[in-house]
Parts: sequence; C-alpha cells; structure tokens
Amino acid sequence: MPANFGIQTRPGGRFTAGTSTLKQLIADAFEVRDYQIDGGPPWLTTDYFDITANAGADATPADIKAMLRTLLAERFGLRTRSDTRQAPVYVLTIARSDGRLGSRLTRATPECVQQIEQRKSGTAPPKPPSPEAEREQRDRMQSQLKRLSSGDSSTTAPCGSTMMSSRANGASVLLLGGLEFKSLVSRISSEFSAPVVDRTELSGLFDISLEYLSERTINGRATGLDPNSTDPLPPPLIGALQQQLGLKLEKQIGPMPVVIIDAADHPTPD
Repeated sequence: MPANFGIQTRPGGRFTAGTSTLKQLIADAFEVRDYQIDGGPPWLTTDYFDITANAGADATPADIKAMLRTLLAERFGLRTRSDTRQAPVYVLTIARSDGRLGSRLTRATPECVQQIEQRKSGTAPPKPPSPEAEREQRDRMQSQLKRLSSGDSSTTAPCGSTMMSSRANGASVLLLGGLEFKSLVSRISSEFSAPVVDRTELSGLFDISLEYLSERTINGRATGLDPNSTDPLPPPLIGALQQQLGLKLEKQIGPMPVVIIDAADHPTPD
C-alpha cells in the first residue's frame, strides 16, 4: 500500500507527488476533496503514479498547484470544468450557549505551542539523526498505539502529531496533539464524505481525544468490531462530538463546488 500521498515540497523548488492516483493528484491540484470530483476513467482510483518536477526556488505553494494543473493537462490530457451542486453539508458549532467545551478538547500546553512556533520559524533544535534515536521514537509510538488500542484513556498524541487506532468494540480513536482545529474539521469531513463548515470560531492549537463509531461502520463498510467483545459500543460520531468535545454537528443542504472530468488518458512517456 502506498505510504506517501500528496504534494511534498523539496529544497530548491522541487516537488514530488509520491505514489498517487490520478484522483488524488487532481484533488491536490484543484484543492478539493475526493468527493468533489466527478467523472473520469475507470482507472482514476486504481492506477498509481510518481511525479517529480521543478518549479524553481522561488515558487509559492500557489505556483506549485498551478504547475501541477498544467502538468496534468499536458501529460494526462486532463480536461476539466467547474460546477456547483446542491449537496449535504455539515455545520459545526459549539454546543453550549456559554461556550464551554468538552473535557476532551483542550488548549495545547504552552510548551507545545512554543515547540510548534519554533518549528515554523526554523529555530527548533535539530532532531538526533542517529538510528538509535529514530528506533527509540518508533518504539515509543508503537507503545502508545498499543495502549490506545487497549483502551488506555490516558494516552496522548505527541505535540504536533495525529494518532489513529481502533478497539475491539469497533471504536475509532482519534488523538490530535498540538494541532489547529482545522485538523479535526478535516477528519470529520473525511468521515462523512461531505464539506464541513466550521462556525466554532476556535483558533490556536488543541489537544483532542475522540472515540466514536465510524460513519463508515454505520454505512455497512468494513469494521474492526470483534464479535467476542463485551465492551459497550461507542457513540456515533455526531453524538461523540457533543458528548466528548462539546461540539454540535448539523446536516444541511448547501452549494458544493465540484470538478468534473471531461477527459483523461494514461500519461505520455518521459
């Protein structure tokens, strides 16, 4: 299974789109989610491609997106058009009138905030490059995941990271450590395959712990439920958001931008 998706920017303006389907490349290039892409050939989500290109040292993220769109048009013969359709959307708000949040949604610690700021400014101390340090970090992460799967509620995600796990009762467990609120919004959007409008006005960095029954499970797709488990079932995502995080998610019908694929072919050779 491919390990890296999406555009990765390298020094000198070089960028790569690691092993990705055409649908993933289109989503990156046009800054949409996969459910906002319509049409295309049968292999749109089954054939994988590696792309490496050079946009120049002074290229901005917008420049790289534009370059990827040009590359897709020239090499894949991609032709698209934009449209807007009425579709289900979800509106996220704070549930309580007094603005109080749930116990599993808290502000990141000052130490974590400082660490994230140092990373952004490039002043963070370099990580030890030794194989021993890397192995120790992997072992620590694996240990945390085991604790998470066993139901240890004290497990937290490291600052600036995301952890996902599942439990025998079918629960999906999401941990966010020192991340912006939009990371949670993105996860909710992926669960429902629909846009999520954030009206919480929450800003800054947060630590989040959420345990829920995935919408994918409810809709009959593959689950991690152990038939021998005697643990109670977790709440569906909408209920978990309100019970654990103090957030309210409501379904509405609204306009959703879509990208329609009119033509696409396998890429021309190098």
